[in-house]
Amino acid sequence: MAPRRKVPVEDRPIYERAPWTRDPDKVTRRIQRWRAKKWFDATAEMFALSKPRAGNDDREDVFWECTEMLGRGSFGMVGKWTKFDSRGNAVEHIAIKQAEVISNYDVDRRGNFDVPWEARIMMELYDQGCENVTRLKGLKLFPKGAQSRNWRYYVEYYKYGTLHGLIDNYLAYNRGNPRSQKRVPEEFIWQAFHELARATYHMRTVKFGENFAPPGNDQWILHLDLKHENILLGTAPADERYMPYPSLKVADWGMAVCTSRQDPSNSVGWSRHGTICWFPPEQRDDGRYGRNWRRPTFGSRYEPYEMSHVIWQVGANMYGLMYLDRHNRDIDEQIDRHRRMEEELRKWDYSIFRGLKSGVYSPKLTALVEDCLRVDPQRRPRVRELAQRTREGLAPYLARWRQTGQCPGLLVNTV
Repeated sequence: MAPRRKVPVEDRPIYERAPWTRDPDKVTRRIQRWRAKKWFDATAEMFALSKPRAGNDDREDVFWECTEMLGRGSFGMVGKWTKFDSRGNAVEHIAIKQAEVISNYDVDRRGNFDVPWEARIMMELYDQGCENVTRLKGLKLFPKGAQSRNWRYYVEYYKYGTLHGLIDNYLAYNRGNPRSQKRVPEEFIWQAFHELARATYHMRTVKFGENFAPPGNDQWILHLDLKHENILLGTAPADERYMPYPSLKVADWGMAVCTSRQDPSNSVGWSRHGTICWFPPEQRDDGRYGRNWRRPTFGSRYEPYEMSHVIWQVGANMYGLMYLDRHNRDIDEQIDRHRRMEEELRKWDYSIFRGLKSGVYSPKLTALVEDCLRVDPQRRPRVRELAQRTREGLAPYLARWRQTGQCPGLLVNTV
């Protein structure tokens, strides 16, 4: 059971400028580069030029510089800080996310101010042994020095970017080499699929204490925004039984919730949370998708979301890797097209693909992806089934790797 965690408070001002900003040329070069990002504004600039406050001593801040601004979303902004030694060599990196305190969200179920849910979920999953979640190395609350109170999350840095960036690499390569049409290796997809299945298993089995657990005896975590941009690529697994591909790390838990079927907020409380084109059918149209069908598939309008919601988004991520679809456009369009095709859906066991086939990937892989993306949530694989089927799909490729020591390369870049 998850214990209450102490809220760490940082009394030093949040936007005190870092020592490296005394070099005006360096500041000018970096700000000019960051201003190319549409979301980079005055607040982002103050964040980037500030001391990281990663430690408890001002002397530690001397060695750290913000070297890149990585992104910004509804729940904050993220930068990359680099630690340099006395010779100017980069010796360590960390990602820092800054987000405003949300008074009605950063509380436990009894209304007491507490560690934010995003941080708590990351810590509980990691403590439970989930290797495919971003690792939170520190957390601080800054109550002063800005117009609002802010959190800073100190997260392990993953140098190979995201699944979104990986797809970009393949699209860029194919534009430059139109005759090749290179695709993501099936070996990597199976290993990535299995890693997401393992993360899903931990999301299903995690247990929170009574101050945080939802009503009922059963509970699970819904990510609600599981998409290519929120899945990072870290170093290869330390376990030599796996192929030396970057390991997947699920990130950005800002919308995630721990819930149950008895939770009154499930699903009415977050039916609009996430990225619309990544919504599974049961979340579409604010719960109205398929309500005019002769045989209703989704129950009531606010039927609670279960792990089938996560399974759908896992399948969508794998489909995007197979077909180099960065923004889930194919699936999004298919779901919209099938909203008035109830008879056809029933005929094809609620598949929008009517038998997904590929000239590149194996029938076993396409069949599992198709099953994850069935319109009817009850026809999608359960969590344990997904883990088993991904393990079986991965097995022959692992056997070949152990025998030959070779596997196809992956087009990754460091960021």
